[in-house]
Amino acid sequence: MANIHIGDDILHNILGRLPGKPLLRFRCVSKHWNALISDPCFMRSRSRRMILLPFTRPLVVIDDNVPAEDEAHSMVTIPSPLKHDEGTHVSVVGALNGIVLLALHDTSLRCHLVLYNPLTCASKILVAMDRPCSGHPYVFGFGYGVGDDLKIVRLKTVYNRIDKRLYKYDVFDLKTSLWSGLPYTYLIRDFELSGQAGLFVNGFLYWSAYFSNKAILALNVKEMVFSKVEPPNEHYFQCNGLVLGVLDGCLCMINNSPNTYIAFDLWLMKEEDVWLKIRSFSFGSEANRFYPICILGDGKVLIQNFSFELVIYDTSKDSYKALKGLADLDESMATDWIGGFNDQKYYADYRLAYSRPIHYVESLLSPFDMC
Repeated sequence: MANIHIGDDILHNILGRLPGKPLLRFRCVSKHWNALISDPCFMRSRSRRMILLPFTRPLVVIDDNVPAEDEAHSMVTIPSPLKHDEGTHVSVVGALNGIVLLALHDTSLRCHLVLYNPLTCASKILVAMDRPCSGHPYVFGFGYGVGDDLKIVRLKTVYNRIDKRLYKYDVFDLKTSLWSGLPYTYLIRDFELSGQAGLFVNGFLYWSAYFSNKAILALNVKEMVFSKVEPPNEHYFQCNGLVLGVLDGCLCMINNSPNTYIAFDLWLMKEEDVWLKIRSFSFGSEANRFYPICILGDGKVLIQNFSFELVIYDTSKDSYKALKGLADLDESMATDWIGGFNDQKYYADYRLAYSRPIHYVESLLSPFDMC
């Protein structure tokens, strides 16, 4: 058996199908296998998409590439990069090249920004900051302008009234580990961010926001210019349950269909402020409502109900896969910091704003290589 040679093309085909944890273990088989697996070209060709849930303790990664019945690999727990105990919570800012930017809020009223690779569990703490005295948490965005010019944008409420808010923003430089200190402010009447981190698409960061109605705030990361993206102008459009995502390389969103909480519309923005409704679907019942919490980029949507049941719904095939394993977690571990929501609508809005899951592609890139 020791003399049997397996060609690299066959090895690539076999190893590329493995879940992340077994793949990492197979790096120990030989130097040759380690070199194959560690090759960035291999990881790019593997292109295994994963989902990180930030609202559980410990954190949970969902692998939609394996059957839900394979509980050992379909849902995997991973450690938090910082102490993650009672009274703390984690939110996702964004993801690039397999590295996820997390904001961990601790019991000492501090917020830590951490680069984290969920596959290798390697992490790098970028910066720690006190929470704003205004009572409104920071709102972040993570993207890049030109080339590898990575930027973390931080928006802070500095003035708050019923009819308007004043936001100050600055930019974190990953190379110098310093905030830019730009003295810029941005003021719009009837403007309020929902609290959800920005979504990076094609050079722009997009935030769900409230103007005279619910809409989208956009930031050109290269030029650092803000603008407003109007929602679809159809008279029956409503903004309840608005979730932003990426589909076919374009900005997309899901909202509740009119007059119901169990039907949804999927919209795609092919051109600036030009929306196309590409699909409508329904799931659950009035007695058992499900809410979209993450658009997975391939026509699938991660949805969840008030009992923390998770489902991956395929809008193109009108089929779904119920995920198993999350119910095995201690419920107090998964939900204690967002407890106290008796109204399902307010619970769903809070979950979307402060604990949005993230869809990312696995890589072996080190967080230290991002700086």
